[in-house]
Amino acid sequence: MKSKQFYMTIPLLFVISMMGSAIAHDKNTKNKVEVQKTTTGYMQEMTEVRVHEGPDRSGKEVYEFRCKGCHARNTQGAPMPHDNFEWSKRLKKGFKVLMDHSMNGFNNYLMPPKGGCRDCNETEVRNAVVFMLESSGLKLTKEQLKTP
Repeated sequence: MKSKQFYMTIPLLFVISMMGSAIAHDKNTKNKVEVQKTTTGYMQEMTEVRVHEGPDRSGKEVYEFRCKGCHARNTQGAPMPHDNFEWSKRLKKGFKVLMDHSMNGFNNYLMPPKGGCRDCNETEVRNAVVFMLESSGLKLTKEQLKTP
């Protein structure tokens, strides 16, 4: 008699455990949706671009504000400001190419667009590039600095 009750309770326990699993899954799903909603809102805040107000920042200011994070440590091959050899190699490709890489990103975004300075305008990015080139001891001519 006891064995019949035992075998009857097994399916009942299985059904109860499946119901519990479904309820737990439903709770997890609701939590994921709520987290997703808040995360999406946060990501929108993070990706919102607020343009710098005021006069254009100098190359040194932009470098200190954003570029220094990678270029002061030679992160992922980012040339340091005083590295004449590395900056000379890059300048040989032309200032226009340097600006294109700086503005649009380069090397699968190891160099992010605008160097990660989303609120920088093109003049400020240009100022930062010129600052790093001149810090490496390179003399730039007016012809080299022309960008159409």
